[in-house]
Amino acid sequence: MSDYFKKFIDTSGKNLDEIKKIAEKMAKRTVKNVAKTVLDEAEKTVQKEIRKKIQEVVSEAKSIAESTENYPKPEKIPERKTFGNGISAKPPTLTPDEIAYPHESLPDTLTEREIQLVEKISEMRKLREMTYNGYIVQRCAEVTFVLQGDFMADVTDDFPRTAFCGMPTPMYAAMSISQLRTYFTWRTDARRGIYRETDKPYVLLYAYELLNKIGVSSSEEAFAKLIDLWSFCSFAKYLNTLMPRWLKDFYAFNDISNAYPDINAFLKSPKKNPDELACEELFEKNFSNKLAFLENNSAYELRKSTFYSDETKPLLNGATEIVLRALDKYCEEKETDLCTLLGGQMKKDFSWKPFESALVNLDRADGFHAVKISASEQYCIRRGEPVRECFSFTPQRKFIGFVLKSIEARLRLNTGFKRKIVPNKALLESDFINREKLLNVVTDEEFSRVIQSAVDEFCRKNGIFPQKKSPKKSEDYVEYTKKDISIDISKLQEIREKSEETAKKLIVEETLGEDYLEQLSERISDEEFDEKISEFAEFSEDLPETEQNRADLPEDLPEEWRGFFSDLTKDEREILEKMCEGKSADAVCREKGLLPETVFEEINNKAMDFVLDIVIENGEIIPDYLEIIKKAAR
Repeated sequence: MSDYFKKFIDTSGKNLDEIKKIAEKMAKRTVKNVAKTVLDEAEKTVQKEIRKKIQEVVSEAKSIAESTENYPKPEKIPERKTFGNGISAKPPTLTPDEIAYPHESLPDTLTEREIQLVEKISEMRKLREMTYNGYIVQRCAEVTFVLQGDFMADVTDDFPRTAFCGMPTPMYAAMSISQLRTYFTWRTDARRGIYRETDKPYVLLYAYELLNKIGVSSSEEAFAKLIDLWSFCSFAKYLNTLMPRWLKDFYAFNDISNAYPDINAFLKSPKKNPDELACEELFEKNFSNKLAFLENNSAYELRKSTFYSDETKPLLNGATEIVLRALDKYCEEKETDLCTLLGGQMKKDFSWKPFESALVNLDRADGFHAVKISASEQYCIRRGEPVRECFSFTPQRKFIGFVLKSIEARLRLNTGFKRKIVPNKALLESDFINREKLLNVVTDEEFSRVIQSAVDEFCRKNGIFPQKKSPKKSEDYVEYTKKDISIDISKLQEIREKSEETAKKLIVEETLGEDYLEQLSERISDEEFDEKISEFAEFSEDLPETEQNRADLPEDLPEEWRGFFSDLTKDEREILEKMCEGKSADAVCREKGLLPETVFEEINNKAMDFVLDIVIENGEIIPDYLEIIKKAAR
């Protein structure tokens, strides 16, 4: 049957280009506006004639074959076995669309060498097929790529033209002969160090070969050629996105650490923000100059503190470094990680797939091994599987705020600052409410002592002590100087006479006693008297009623807060109550005819006496103390 069919194709068969030429000739003989209609009719007519001739040849060949006794009978296809759910037991195969490649007619002027190359390409295409239980199936793309790549690894070419290629994932089996010859010609130059500008699929195909170590003798050579490809193909901007990930994956799956101990030297890493850089330094135990990082990620706004200034900032920065070192040692003893609390932790990258968007057979690799790319990226084994871990930025803002406030509180004390503050551990309790181990670590009294001791050590080393106050002179102290004194006796007599006259005016005779007082009281009208009494009554209400205020407070209120609230006046307590309700303190003060700044200062002064911290800042109650003030104000 094949001889008859081949004879028909060689003599009477026509390809699609010849059919179009015949149709175009017919169309030219017709009117211009009906050319397309004639062309379509011509194609349909020719196709019908060809189908008819093919059917005749096939029928004739079939009848001859059946009349021949020794002609082999076709193998009977066994029935497919199915499982209970109706799934076919036949192995899956690739569809024709997945294995198709562009067909093209070759010129008759091919040289002997070109004919051999075409024949080798035909042999290469057959490597995708394999026999499985009597069926012909397709190998997976990665295995097929390596088999075909090794088969064509030594091919060189000098194709005189360039065939366009636009496939997203280039494969040998999906490329036409012209495209393959274009690629082999470009690859020949690339292996000589000449990287000519070409279509993206050809560059990617060469990268796939190197990732699979096709055409190289070792993993080190493949890595070096990948770096050269990235460096010299300046026209291929897309490599800036693909190459960093491929190189890191290649480094993790192949043992080349002896030849390339530091992979970061070959990576064009993107610029990182200050927080990412600070976190990497923290993981490397570099705690210097971390004040700005902590300020940006703290629940406590250190920059708004009255203690914070250009003069005290260097003190805070230096003390912070010493405190972080001390806390790091303390956390290690407690089997926790300080850097995790300050910046975040390493987490599995679930989106990672080895050599994503590339055709790579992992069986060609040397084997996966743990690699630390940087402080924020590493490859490791988790549950027996290779994974990539990246740093997840999740700082504990309240923990950082407590540390900064503790440092500031100790520096205020050591520098003799007029106002003292006390950090509130309630921040830590709310931050680690569901993390019992960390909560026990940070609420331990030793934790606070570590911070205080570190700040004290910093102050001692740098000679920072409270400024000594100069002794005040006693009010009875009089500085005498030797002077010449002269007394005028006549002036003494004059003084005596004036004093006697004054004494006479002050003396009231007994006879005037009660009558004089009654006359004096009659001179003051009732309205004036009531007005004076009311003034004194208002004044008396503003005085602190210590015992009464203390009796009104909740019983579970700490003693220092009881003392603070019992020392407040009625107006001051009312102002705090209105502020807790979200009302404007300025409006409440104006209604009472008071200056807000003066009231705030009085309240803060009393808070410093009892609580050792201010409770109002920038016209608002400090969030740390809002709940306890609400409780007491009610």
